[in-house]
Amino acid sequence: MESESTMPADVSRVRVTRRLKASRQRVYRAWTEPELMMKWFAEPDYDMRIVALDLRVGGRYRFEGEHDGQGWVLEGEFLEVRPAERLVYTWKWETDKNLGGPGDTVVTVDFREAGKETELTVTQEGFTNELARSEHDRGWIGCLDRLADVVSREA
Repeated sequence: MESESTMPADVSRVRVTRRLKASRQRVYRAWTEPELMMKWFAEPDYDMRIVALDLRVGGRYRFEGEHDGQGWVLEGEFLEVRPAERLVYTWKWETDKNLGGPGDTVVTVDFREAGKETELTVTQEGFTNELARSEHDRGWIGCLDRLADVVSREA
């Protein structure tokens, strides 16, 4: 399993690339099917619920959870949906305006075939401060570590 995180000089963007030992279709399913997504998206000690996941352009998603007694809500809208190729969606923390800065950030997920593996690149753009960017970089690295475990078990 290869992983790369690129922290650009510009504080507005995070990009994490990971090579996963699974097909693009398997990785995409893990990214878009709630029962699989629940296994990797949040850290194990987080309580998370997928309240909405309308996987179409203009469709919305909403995740709610709790950690250490603190509730959180993450929501957004799908801007591009190309199954097993690319997802683009807005990302907004409803409960902590400072985590991403004012307004939404945008997440782009690219699924590329790499032989029998998948090269997955997650780019999140629109951060307004270094703290938000570094927290999301750390978060994506953890998510993709757990995703790698989920898709390898599904294989």
